[in-house]
Amino acid sequence: MPSPATEFFKKEGQSPQQPLALELHDLTKVFKTGRAGHSVTAVNKVSLSIARGEVLALVGESGSGKSTIARLIARLETPTSGYVSLNGQMIPNRLGRADLRKLRRRVQIIFQDPYASLNALNSVGYALSRPLRIHKLADARTVGASVNALLERVGLSPGAAWAARRPGELSGGQRQRVVIARALAAQPELILADEPTSALDVSIRLDVMNLLLDLKDQAGLSMLFITHDLSGAHYMADRVAVMYAGSVVEIGPADAVIGQPQMPYTQLLRRAAPKFDEPPEAPDAVPLRGEVPDLKALPPGCAFEPRCPHAMPVCKSALPPLYEIAPGHQVRCVLFDPARAAKAGD
Repeated sequence: MPSPATEFFKKEGQSPQQPLALELHDLTKVFKTGRAGHSVTAVNKVSLSIARGEVLALVGESGSGKSTIARLIARLETPTSGYVSLNGQMIPNRLGRADLRKLRRRVQIIFQDPYASLNALNSVGYALSRPLRIHKLADARTVGASVNALLERVGLSPGAAWAARRPGELSGGQRQRVVIARALAAQPELILADEPTSALDVSIRLDVMNLLLDLKDQAGLSMLFITHDLSGAHYMADRVAVMYAGSVVEIGPADAVIGQPQMPYTQLLRRAAPKFDEPPEAPDAVPLRGEVPDLKALPPGCAFEPRCPHAMPVCKSALPPLYEIAPGHQVRCVLFDPARAAKAGD
């Protein structure tokens, strides 16, 4: 009897018209730590969506859960609860090897460190030929030409010359182009770009971001762009979601979230980001209290409450929902609770 996952993948093409490229519903990941029964909630009931052809940027500090979300989508980690839907089809949390291979063709990750992503002993050509062969997209006669075409597609020309090299012979930017080409080899629907420019020199980050945008447009890809860089998120994304301690705390159009952030944490991120065309703010212009919370002992209410300059007693009691403050713009903060605003107006 075929597995539920196999049946799921057989239903491809039967989804409703114009389904979302990706949908996360209450996605949660809890890691067990040590022998004392401690646990870390790395991702806490995250619900997100990405339309076809859209770029959604996921922004936040280290440890906020951004990369864990990418690993859950690609099934490098198994969700504790919640689900992931791809083009209107729910992906089972448990997948067999054959079904996992089908998923990996549809969803590809670009990791942060291109050197660690490649085997130093193998040539570039071998690295790119593997997904072509595994997914039966090229045979022995055509694989060489396909590899060369992929390399030229990411700006490494002539492809045959680059295919013969090994990762140690390439610069950081060239290695990242090879990793991008390898992701494209599987002809995916969704790219998960996990800090793809943070390990690169500042001078070549823009080149790689432009390459990703060009390839996204050419292939009609959807993309989750994970970064801690607000300017990079603004440049790349149609929408931005901000994470803190495993939860989404603000989400909306990139211009609104980056240009006019409403959640106190997003405001803090924006004020702390380098600005080369504006005078520096006074030190006291960034109100900050406390430290980043211990994920093994999160407060029952808003995790940002110990650091928030606007914290109130109600913030300690329960995690607030996402309140919609404008079409498509939501903020997880009691400052935007309509009931509180109505009461204050009485």
